[in-house]
Amino acid sequence: MAQISNAFDTPCSIQFVAKRKDADAHFRTLIRLAKRWKNHMKPPGLKSFHIELIMAHLLEKNGTGASIEQRFRNFLLYIAKSELKERIDFVENRDKPAVKFTDPVVIIDPVNNSNNVASRITEAERLEIISVANESWEAAHTASADDDLDVWKEIFGPRFKVEDDE
Repeated sequence: MAQISNAFDTPCSIQFVAKRKDADAHFRTLIRLAKRWKNHMKPPGLKSFHIELIMAHLLEKNGTGASIEQRFRNFLLYIAKSELKERIDFVENRDKPAVKFTDPVVIIDPVNNSNNVASRITEAERLEIISVANESWEAAHTASADDDLDVWKEIFGPRFKVEDDE
């Protein structure tokens, strides 16, 4: 019997992400960038499915109007400014009664409103995630303003490359 390895391995969860990919041509790229950032910077407690849900939340909140680079910076800025204290919920759950959580970070599973997928993030981890996101946002802002690949490598790792627009 197959095991479910995370919240995004269920058919409904896969459909949730597929819907976002259909609505936003850059959704997958943004998630890959954010996961690369996570793998390099190692914010404690932050999992790949948290990133997918935060990106989905920002898509719902801000739309697709900005560049990939700006939207990635907005992802970091959201974490830093919100301090992950905002409850993240989705339209799929808004017709159901809201479940109250007391965890430091609340990211509601889009297919099960009684599941806080971020319930294992501790207060200390939340603070460290915010710190890493803030430092990364400052570096990304500088990298963008100065068009500096070396600064981007501080965020994404030494093997990070940028494709030229031709």
